[in-house]
Amino acid sequence: MFISIITPAYNRAETLHRCYESLREQSFSNFEWIIVDDGSTDETSQTVSAWQSESSLNIVYVQKPNGGKPSAVNHGVKIAKGEMCAIVDSDDGLCHDGLKTLVNAWETLAPDQRDTHWCVCALVEDSVTKQVVGDLFPSDLITITGGEFQFKYKITGDKFGLMRTALLKNNPYPEAVGYKFVPESYIWNRLGRQYKYICINTVVLTYYMPIGSGIGNLSGKANRIRNAKGLIMCEVDVVNKDLPHWFFNAPIFFFKRAAQLSRYGIHSASLLRQYMSLESIWGKMIVLVSFPLGFTLYLGDKLWFKYYYSPIKAKLLRDTVS
Repeated sequence: MFISIITPAYNRAETLHRCYESLREQSFSNFEWIIVDDGSTDETSQTVSAWQSESSLNIVYVQKPNGGKPSAVNHGVKIAKGEMCAIVDSDDGLCHDGLKTLVNAWETLAPDQRDTHWCVCALVEDSVTKQVVGDLFPSDLITITGGEFQFKYKITGDKFGLMRTALLKNNPYPEAVGYKFVPESYIWNRLGRQYKYICINTVVLTYYMPIGSGIGNLSGKANRIRNAKGLIMCEVDVVNKDLPHWFFNAPIFFFKRAAQLSRYGIHSASLLRQYMSLESIWGKMIVLVSFPLGFTLYLGDKLWFKYYYSPIKAKLLRDTVS
């Protein structure tokens, strides 16, 4: 099996070495590493060029104008040649047998079963504590749907997957003006409604937790608020597609997501339009009931920006200039 490893990178020359070093040490070697440079202005190009000269790894390096992680992932998937692919962030590293473990798990499926599955899902560990991030799966090599993953077993925490490339090519992340981030769960949720996961209780990736409270990391509060137009799509999708089938399994979950819909809807100035896009009266009612919480979260964000984020950002700029 030939695999494509896709790494979107934006000014990550200082951390990209973790991914590089982990790929050099893989016990499974039949893969290409596609680095999508999303408009970096640091030393990423020179760093990767040196690796291409010194290493036997199959490194494919492409540059594109800055468009955000979804755009970079889509570009990588578009040129990927592997039957399966994995998205490894530019500051993380695979365990020595990570790819081999994922491939072996996928190959436990009979060939005629693979069309009904889309992903091998495995565990990640925290780089500092060396503890598993989030929950274990109910059992090893369990096959479940996306709905069962979220609402029956209520599995939380970051996971890492080896995915069917053809399905990602046909289901790209949405791209539009006004946002550069869409949660990875957007595609995982959509494909998880049509295809099954095969899940293994094995750590295959070391996850380096972002430092700071939303100042520089992609999933931090500041960037999530800036990209509210991308996040609200995920909330609307969950309310429209999952709530009718799973509400009574996880009512608190859906009230929280409805509140987030209001929160990001206000930030993106699109709350009314998004509310009108809800497909069921129950979804609209839950969003209305959750609106006070969503509005409170929105106000909290405004205060956070004013009294925490702005002063720290100003200090960082002063330190940079000096």
